[in-house]
Amino acid sequence: MLHQIPPIEPDQLRQQAVFNRLRDGILAGTLAAGARLPPSRHLAEELGVARQTVVLAYERLAAEGYVRARVGSGTFVAADLPDAPPSAGDWGQSHAPADGPVRLSQRGAAIAATPISAAGPVAGGSVLLAPGIPAPDLFPTIAWSSAAARVLRGLAHDQLGYPDPQGLLSLRVAIAGHLAATRGLITTPDRIVVTSGTQQALRVAGELLLDPGEPAWVESPGYIAGRGALRAAGASLVAVPSDADGLDVAAGIRLSPAAKLVLVAPSHATPLGGALPIGRRLALLDWASRAGAWVLEDDCDSEFRWEGKPLPPLATLDRGQRVIYCGTFSKTLAPALRLGFAVLPANLVAPFVRARTLGDRGPAVLAQAILADFMQSGRLAPHIRRMRTEYARRRTALLTALQRHCPAITAHAAPGGLHLVCELSPSADEAAIVAAARARGLAVAPLGGYFAGVARMTGLVIGFATTPPARAAEAAKALATAIRVGQGG
Repeated sequence: MLHQIPPIEPDQLRQQAVFNRLRDGILAGTLAAGARLPPSRHLAEELGVARQTVVLAYERLAAEGYVRARVGSGTFVAADLPDAPPSAGDWGQSHAPADGPVRLSQRGAAIAATPISAAGPVAGGSVLLAPGIPAPDLFPTIAWSSAAARVLRGLAHDQLGYPDPQGLLSLRVAIAGHLAATRGLITTPDRIVVTSGTQQALRVAGELLLDPGEPAWVESPGYIAGRGALRAAGASLVAVPSDADGLDVAAGIRLSPAAKLVLVAPSHATPLGGALPIGRRLALLDWASRAGAWVLEDDCDSEFRWEGKPLPPLATLDRGQRVIYCGTFSKTLAPALRLGFAVLPANLVAPFVRARTLGDRGPAVLAQAILADFMQSGRLAPHIRRMRTEYARRRTALLTALQRHCPAITAHAAPGGLHLVCELSPSADEAAIVAAARARGLAVAPLGGYFAGVARMTGLVIGFATTPPARAAEAAKALATAIRVGQGG
């Protein structure tokens, strides 16, 4: 076996090759337990390598327990190997991938089958008309780079350890100030937990507050990944209709008065854009207080309001400490940052932090520190103002282009958010139209995918943030073609 080592050219690979061959021979049984290895000088001459290469390979074999060195006697294969030698018939096959489906637990199978979004593959990886995604071309690269440079220059050694699982204090302070100034939500840093986006906040809350099988209200249509997080936590989902005024609280009470939790976007329901009027807000909080239920408030894109004044969070009306307010920087900056936060009732902070620590020690400290610097230096507010102005231009341009070039749809201009709902004829083949659109580089989503139960509308959800005004007409014409193709025209 020792004579079968092939010629080795790169110096950095020689020691590894000697080690691999000797180890493989030991595990395969070719070099039996107790067998004496050749002296390092002899083996080096035989293989045409430096003696030091063999010495280092022997030392590594000894360190990993494959051989034992006896002073004055030589090096011998260990009798008690660290890995059980496989049978000759199994050697080389133990790591072969399984051909059939892996067996999952019932919970695992349910999780694996849970939809994450209505999105799908798009030709060329395009994000044209992608709903709910901010414009990558508007990311504040220069200001972010400056913040990153400042953070790295002042980086202390203790900042390279495990992060505070509640989140960097400087970032929590900045978030508290931001919420007070922009959302009228007064809170303190000790009630804020920094999360890996809204998604993690919803999943942790679901696992903490729901026993398997307990009912939870979700909006229909509504946030797909949000209800997926609750399903993964074991919830029994109750599809509550959402209309032009958001969640139908009275319908929820009729359907499941004893639900333990509700996921709601009171400022801008996904995807129809409804906002809860004060009557429904008070009714929801009253029911939650009486039922001992928790309210997960998703406020992911409240910064982008196109009609009327921004609505205050539901949490500002909460007197019973039943609301968990969830926000994110995915829409204002970039989804890739994976930074969000939850504002929690005081008595829920400690268990929430413990639960997130068990699955995730916390978001990367550097990303948190850069965001904190970015906010503290006054960069976030002007960036959001710039995005509002540009998104308003893109929204208007796309609405105009759709009206001119795509008469087959009725575009509903929601009062907030980063997308439009385009209603199709009830007889239209939604799936075929979506497939035709994606084949043409349009990242549209089927409206039906947002319903937790039977879809009440047929249509498309399309974004305007990633579609520059100069490409609005192009996108509208391509969508019109996709609709014709999808309908067999």
